[in-house]
Parts: sequence; C-alpha cells; structure tokens
Amino acid sequence: MPLISGKAGDVMSATLSHCGLTVGIKRSRFIGLIRPALKARWLKTSAIRYLAEAFDKWTRDQDYAPGRICGFWHQVSGLAEELTCTERTVHSIERDLEDAQLVSRHPKANGRRDGLRDGEGEKTLRKVFGINLAPIIEQAAELVAEDEAIRLHKDAIESCRSEIREINRQIRHLDCPDVLSEAQSILPEGRTAVVKDLAALERIRDALAALAKAFETDPRSEKSSDSREDFDVPIVQTKQTKFLYRPDEVAERITADQAMSLASQQFRECLEMYGDYSWRGVINAAYEIAKSIGIDDRTWQIACDNRALGTQRTALCIILIHRNMSLPVFHKYYARQPVACLGGMIKQAKNGSLNLPRFLAAIQRQTKRFEREN
Repeated sequence: MPLISGKAGDVMSATLSHCGLTVGIKRSRFIGLIRPALKARWLKTSAIRYLAEAFDKWTRDQDYAPGRICGFWHQVSGLAEELTCTERTVHSIERDLEDAQLVSRHPKANGRRDGLRDGEGEKTLRKVFGINLAPIIEQAAELVAEDEAIRLHKDAIESCRSEIREINRQIRHLDCPDVLSEAQSILPEGRTAVVKDLAALERIRDALAALAKAFETDPRSEKSSDSREDFDVPIVQTKQTKFLYRPDEVAERITADQAMSLASQQFRECLEMYGDYSWRGVINAAYEIAKSIGIDDRTWQIACDNRALGTQRTALCIILIHRNMSLPVFHKYYARQPVACLGGMIKQAKNGSLNLPRFLAAIQRQTKRFEREN
C-alpha cells in the first residue's frame, strides 16, 4: 500500500538517496572499519552499536547501490528491545546521530514510522519514513580517510616510543651516572606510556638522542689541530637531533639564568618552545634566533668550534647581538649588522681578547644608564 504524505518536504525526505557505499567495503563491516573515526567525533559506544546494527541487520545489500534509498522504519519500541535498552535511550541515540549529521530522521506526521519496497525483483526501497542512512553513506570515503589518519598517527606514536626505548637502552650502556641522571630528568622513570602527544614524544626523543650523542665521545679526546677539516664538522640542527648542547663546555662562570637575564623577549619566547631552561635549551634557542637574523649554518659552525667561541659562548654572543639589535640606533652597543658583530667576536676569541663577562657587565651598565636617562 503506497504511503502518501500531505507535505512535499516530507515526501522528499522520505525519498532521500545517496551516492553509494565506497566500492570494496562490505556494509556489515563498514562501522567496524570506521569505529576509531566515529570515536574521534565523540560518538558514544551505544550510538556506534546502533549504526553497526543498522548496516548489518536493518538494511539490505541493494540499498547501498548508487542512487538508492537506504534506511529503515523499525518502531522505537522494537529497536529498544533489539538493543536491550529503553526507548528513551533509542531517542537519545538517534538525536546524537542526527546532530552529528550521520543520519536523517523523518517519521510520518503522526510520528509513526513506515516504508515501501517494490513487491517484486530486488525489492528496491522507494520511501522510508524513519531513519535514512544517506548522510553517513555520503561521508564514507571521508570517514575511511579519517580512520587511516588515526591509524597512521598511532603507528607514529608507537614508533617514536620504540625509538625512545632504544635510545634509553644505549644511554644505560654508557655506564655514566651523569648521563643517566640527565636522561631521567628528560623522561622520569623512562615511562613513555604516560605521554600521549606525538609532538611531546618527538621532543623527548630528540632530547635523549642529543644527550646520547653528546656523551658518546670523551671531549678531551677530540682533535685540536688547525686543519680545515675540523671546521667542517657540523654543529647545527638536523631532523633527528635538535639540541646543540655539549655538556663538557664551560661558559666562563656565567649560568644559563644569568645569560637569559639579558635575553630579548623574542629570545625568551623561543626558549619557552623548547621548555628547557638549561644551557641545552639556551643554545637551541640561540641557533633558531641566529638563523632568523641572517647568520647561516657555516658561520654558526665556525663560531661553535672550540678554537673559536664554543657553543655556549656562541649562544651568549647571539643573546647579546639579538638584544642589541633592538637598541636605539644611536646607542653605543646597537647591533646594525649581526653577522659582522658575530665575526668580530669570533676574531676576538681567537686572539684571546674577548672577555664576555666584562662585556656583559658593560652592556648592563650602559642599558641601566640609558633607561634612567630616558
């Protein structure tokens, strides 16, 4: 018996069709396939189960062909019995699914649900006054892609955790209490399971990798020749190792906190991104700032060489140069050309005339005097 609605809008809703379920996906397995994507959209378990039953039991294969209508008109009381829940819960599930734009609800004017299929052949669905699955079918490809992205993200997290475990194993084999203590400060108890964020795990991995690399060779055994080859040893960032710190270097009786007391606001913000306020973080931030003011990797390498400034003194110089770039142009220590300033400091370091503590004190005195006068 044909179903007739008094409203044209109801008829259109009752005949809402779709573009077809993605080729190669079985309807009975579709919801299980995209379950992580549905959870990522904050869908409740009860709603996911409802969809699984709808795709597996309450619809037919032919309903998923392109241009067809796909839906069902089971009464709420019947659905509640099948799902072993209350009718109120069924109404709540359906509202959630509609709000998530995964189904469309169109009962008849009197609230009843009904539908019409052909009497012969494939029994094609012609009208459905109830629940229409067209919205979720239209999003099938998008949901599958979201699920794949979630899977890849989880794989990346597990891969990063595996790398961290391997680096920790290498650090333990170094048999150096100082290194082990430093590693524990980076990742207490070595527990990666409590860290859920991929970016945080990558920062931990990079910090541990840099720590292991910094201690794997005794610095006192390094070459000290004047050959050109020594200058070609990179002391710059790589994709695997972001930290540039060498714990064996001494920063002329200047602590990291003292160095940062002279840093510009931009430098401080850069340091905050690393979340490491030791010399390691200061040097890391200094490298980023150096690049931003035109100091290339070659100049950075030369400056960081132990026969020039070394990494910690290079970081101090970058702090001073960057800070002095913000001074008025008429100020005694205004840094007009950052590269030239660093070059001058390298030259002074090589001939033994660079005295950074005295230089820092002089800048502090000049700055305080300038602030009082202005």
